[in-house]
Amino acid sequence: MVLRNKIIPVFTLFLCVATLLFSASQVSARIVDNVEIETRATGYEIRVNFILPLRYVKHRPTTPSETVLIEMSPISGVTLEDTEILKQFEDREALSWDRSIPVPLKEMTFDGSSPRLPVLVFRFSRKVDFNLQSSGDLRSLIFFVKSDVKPKEEKKVREPKEPGLPLAKPSKADPKLIEAMKEAKKEMTAENYPRAIQLYTKILSRPESDLSQDAQELIGLARDRNNQLAHAKAEYEKYLKKYPKGEGADRVKQRLNGLLTAGDKPKERLRSAKISRDPEETVWDTQVFGSFSQFYSFDETDSDSTGASRINRSDLSSDFDFSTRSRSDKYEIRTQFVGGYDQDFRENGDEGEASVNTLNIEVKDLKRKLFGRFGRQFESSGGVLGRYDGGLLSYGINSKVKINGVAGVPVQSTRVEPLDINKRFYGMSLDLGTFAKYWNFNIYGINQDVDGITDRQAVGGETRYFHPQRSFLTLVDYDVSFKELNLFIFSGDYVFPVKTRWRLTLDYRKSPILTTSNALQGQQGVSNISDLLRTLSEEEVRQLAKDRTAKSRSMIFSVTQELNEQFQLNGEFSVSELSGTPASGGVPALPSTGAEFFYSSQLIGSSLFMENDIAIFGLRYSDLQNVDSYSADLNLRFPITRDLRINPRVRIDYRKNKNDDGDRVNIRPLVRLDYRWKRWLRFELEGGREWINETVIGDSQKSTNYFFSLGARAFF
Repeated sequence: MVLRNKIIPVFTLFLCVATLLFSASQVSARIVDNVEIETRATGYEIRVNFILPLRYVKHRPTTPSETVLIEMSPISGVTLEDTEILKQFEDREALSWDRSIPVPLKEMTFDGSSPRLPVLVFRFSRKVDFNLQSSGDLRSLIFFVKSDVKPKEEKKVREPKEPGLPLAKPSKADPKLIEAMKEAKKEMTAENYPRAIQLYTKILSRPESDLSQDAQELIGLARDRNNQLAHAKAEYEKYLKKYPKGEGADRVKQRLNGLLTAGDKPKERLRSAKISRDPEETVWDTQVFGSFSQFYSFDETDSDSTGASRINRSDLSSDFDFSTRSRSDKYEIRTQFVGGYDQDFRENGDEGEASVNTLNIEVKDLKRKLFGRFGRQFESSGGVLGRYDGGLLSYGINSKVKINGVAGVPVQSTRVEPLDINKRFYGMSLDLGTFAKYWNFNIYGINQDVDGITDRQAVGGETRYFHPQRSFLTLVDYDVSFKELNLFIFSGDYVFPVKTRWRLTLDYRKSPILTTSNALQGQQGVSNISDLLRTLSEEEVRQLAKDRTAKSRSMIFSVTQELNEQFQLNGEFSVSELSGTPASGGVPALPSTGAEFFYSSQLIGSSLFMENDIAIFGLRYSDLQNVDSYSADLNLRFPITRDLRINPRVRIDYRKNKNDDGDRVNIRPLVRLDYRWKRWLRFELEGGREWINETVIGDSQKSTNYFFSLGARAFF
């Protein structure tokens, strides 16, 4: 598709500017930022990008399958202190991707019903062989689908000596470009033309060499065979302009003439061919993709003791995900919008709330290694603490050094109101690596102001070592203004030859992250730092911020063992503690939680009752300061047909108070049905019941919950 005027990106840029003027309500973005799919020589690389670090834990099954379930884990500690992030983990997201790429993928889903171990589910149109791993920075899951189509090496007609193709010649070009040329030839042989186009584009983006002439001819041929006729015509014309007397000029003229005269209606084809275009004009491929969903959810509690009923939820949620991607041999432009609207139907329910989770435009200059993203976005590196409205710029100095600059306004308001520019930040960071195959680093400095005084002033960075059998990540953030360590995380794992994986995470942090704005917590009739500064000095305000900031410490150790092709066993131990905070500024003291211990195990099986089914049985025990808690969970996933799946689940919880005879029993069975009616349309139904029996100071209270949700998702 030729994009003569960049209407879509320009219009989206206008929307990005508009959203900078207002804070959207119901600020909650998805855990998955986006999905990128690239064609490789031996298959397809699916890269799922997250807004914060998530570590790959395990997957089932380990053999070729149509359905793959992958468990991830946030490395930010035992509990997720950020309520916004926690809410995002509770959502179930249907992910969208560029469907013009012929990967045999039917759907991808992110299920955060268990925030400690969120799940990614991949479903394919056929059995696929695959492998997967976390990226070096733990902000992407890389899922590689191996191609089951073998290159047609036995057909000699596609060898370099085939008539009509340039002959292979010795070259003095960069060895990397020579390898790229060889790989492109293999892709042409395998009829994997999109990948060949990428490789020829890479060669042509470099300074002129003795490979450039052949690459220019062959990129036209690749686009021709990929049925991108307008692009092929432009590439052929570019060849004839640059190499009018080249050895391939006659071949190119014949192919170009064939394009201009092909078709059942030659006169119309010739008329359109009269429109001349500068061979140097940039030709764009544009793809538009996304999804729209609407779900109605209902939840009601009936008290067996009093006979009263309470409707907890009755709402209609509409969500829209819209993305565009425009590519040329020089630039790539992406736009993304994710948002929705929730309508509450309860008598005393909240008013309808709109949300703008993501609204931005990305621009890449492929030749100069420049990157920019502007609008509403989420960042969890370079010292940025979350979502903001602003801009991010990056420049690749060389293959191992990239410099980044960021500036913007944190997004915190849940109401529609003018953007609060009284709090703003700016920062710089360096990405370094890869060194010695496995080492990558990031260092940063960032400054944030609020109402004219320093809110946060920090330096820090990440160290990442990523090897297939062992890896670790460390994050450090130190506030030079408060002279306090804000954050330290170590997360590492080791895989033993007997298919055993050990993981260890150590997490120390201020909770919440220390900023001057923390002084507002617990204050009555005070809405901003300026109000406090009317009666307190800056130093007194900063002391209040320290008083309101607790210290969180946690440790997680887990072991995963492959028992055989069908079964996998996982065990985990963790301990955490949240310190208390003193009384000051009219805010009462909060006690420490003390050390709290968590023990859990999971047995995962696949293809137990039918092919491609998955069964998960889990046990968990929590030793908290005031209660002991026990849980058992059985989760089954059955592919009844290729388009219908059923997911029954039951969870039983028992909680016993340590200070009195109070206890609580919850039994919660539910079932989910997914039906894929069309390739682009899916229906979902979930319903269940919960029985609650609670004893409070000798008084027994019983209640029953009914809940269901029904909706559809459409993809384009």
